[in-house]
Amino acid sequence: MGRMTRWKPLPAAAAPQVRDLVDRLRELKDQAGISAVALARRTAYSRSSWTRCLNARTVPPRPVVEAFAEAVGLSGADRARLLALWELAEQAQAEPEPAAAVEREPAAEAADRQTPGVWRRRTWIAVAAGAVVAAGGAAAWLAAAGGPPPPSARVAVAPAGYSCDYASRDGRWYAGHSTASTQLVVLNFGGEDVAEVQCLLKRHGRDPGRVDGLFGERTEQAVKDFQRAAGAVVDGKVGPQTWVLLRG
Repeated sequence: MGRMTRWKPLPAAAAPQVRDLVDRLRELKDQAGISAVALARRTAYSRSSWTRCLNARTVPPRPVVEAFAEAVGLSGADRARLLALWELAEQAQAEPEPAAAVEREPAAEAADRQTPGVWRRRTWIAVAAGAVVAAGGAAAWLAAAGGPPPPSARVAVAPAGYSCDYASRDGRWYAGHSTASTQLVVLNFGGEDVAEVQCLLKRHGRDPGRVDGLFGERTEQAVKDFQRAAGAVVDGKVGPQTWVLLRG
């Protein structure tokens, strides 16, 4: 166990999803006993940027969170759960805030956020103004940790639905969202690879539910049913073998 940091209280205005991510990042940093200087060096994200992030004032880009996971020794399911929390925090930060609630930053800090090389992952398209949204990766992570999800974990941004535009090329089927063939796609992941999986499952007569780009339990069960019928290893994960079968 690393030395515990005396953290500042998180700002009341921070979105619940951002709080969930920051709480987990703080916990992992303390467990690893890694200093802010070492963290900045290993993630190519400045110390001042990490200070803002760990105080819930900004959300780091996904590649930085991936580098953080490596720096603190996370892998497998633990890494996937951290990235699921990041997905929710990133989406929450992307939502427009009321003008009165926007906190102005000092000029130097604003410039730091706009420094070339610090990029942001594109966010999903929101469904419609005022749409009610459903639980996502943070809830699953908290459930896996052995506790009931708090109210903040029950709310996540639901992306717009995806259509399935099937086409066959070189003996393989595609649905118009991704050409992935080796990318690992598992529970709590989100995005176009997931939408591709959901469309291909439907083509094979399996029901992942709504094609929404969210890899939830229903999609996982559809993957397991498909794997079982195809004689593959039944684990609910879409890896190289399952991609080949889905595209066949």
